[in-house]
Amino acid sequence: PVLQLFREGRAVRTLMLWVAFFCCLLMVYALSSWLPKLMANAGYSLGSSLSFLLVLNFGAIFGAVGGGVLGDKLNLPRVLAVFFAVAAISITLLGFKSPTPVLYLLIAIAGATTIGSQILLYACAAQFYSMAIRSTGLGWASGIGRNGAIVGPLLGGALLGISLPLQLNFMAFAVPGAIAAVAMTLFAISSQRSTRATAALTPTRA
Repeated sequence: PVLQLFREGRAVRTLMLWVAFFCCLLMVYALSSWLPKLMANAGYSLGSSLSFLLVLNFGAIFGAVGGGVLGDKLNLPRVLAVFFAVAAISITLLGFKSPTPVLYLLIAIAGATTIGSQILLYACAAQFYSMAIRSTGLGWASGIGRNGAIVGPLLGGALLGISLPLQLNFMAFAVPGAIAAVAMTLFAISSQRSTRATAALTPTRA
């Protein structure tokens, strides 16, 4: 039952995972749907705009692999919090005029920290939930995230419809990254407190 996801001190972390899934998929689908159009509106050719989309997905490979390595060595929720913060910064900077190599780098970083982070979120959820409730936890988190996948393209279309400046369009896409960064930071803090509480209740052997 879904209520099991909120028992035994899991409520905060479950909600934070849902927020992160929602925001991450919102960014992924918003960028995948509207990046070529936004860059074309900024004056780039159609060929260049499509190549930006290719670089976005290419960056995801490095984000997933690199994030996985960092997550194994460090702490996966903290790595995800940093990734989402970097995503918010890189997406915001896309709205400002930059040299072409810098622009490609920013797009690759955005892909690594959005699409790559989505893959890492599944690993984070699988580590968090025990085997007995893992399928429920992953299913609900993914389902909540799919709502973000619906909102993302709609948000992009609405922003283009009101003809906002390019910088504001990308800032709007970056806001979910900042929210997801806060959510994963709270997830990491809650996990740390739970670990300490468990350690305090565990009797030490003489």
